[in-house]
Amino acid sequence: MSDEYPWYRQPETFVAVAALVVSLSAVVVGIYEASLQRAHDRAEVWPHLEVSTWISDSGAKVVLNNTGLGPAIVRYVSVTVDGQPVRDWKMALAQLYGHYPPRFSSSTIFQHAVRPGDQSLLIGLSSKDLPPDFYGWAGRISIRICYSSVFNEYWMVTGIPGQSDKWEVMRACPAEPSTVDL
Repeated sequence: MSDEYPWYRQPETFVAVAALVVSLSAVVVGIYEASLQRAHDRAEVWPHLEVSTWISDSGAKVVLNNTGLGPAIVRYVSVTVDGQPVRDWKMALAQLYGHYPPRFSSSTIFQHAVRPGDQSLLIGLSSKDLPPDFYGWAGRISIRICYSSVFNEYWMVTGIPGQSDKWEVMRACPAEPSTVDL
């Protein structure tokens, strides 16, 4: 019988197996740390858009706030009055008032980035042009905004003035109709 051990009982084999186990453990730990870092990076730039309604002695305004941590890229905007889509705020107000709308202020947010902490005016009206039942009147409006983070994660916020917003995670934003100017 020979004095030599089989290959699996050689000391070099034990050293090689130990090195392999340590190497594989390092790879697994590295992959896990990378996934944690990606999740952290996404959380660091998470946008969160909210539609808010403000009424004061000077009038009323509907604004879009980014209360999140990162920029929100607005990719889709839809406004409906009584369930019917409108092209712009002038058309929306004409439907609400039933005649040519009074003077108002508004801004376009489609294809714009909203930085964290920023506020964008969607529409503003003076106090003399507000109806007595403002929230009932404005509750006929529905605003849907689809936005993304810099990592191309998508959300849709639906806001109705005077009511709580609703959010949903999206796979992608709908295509913007070419006839919308919001």
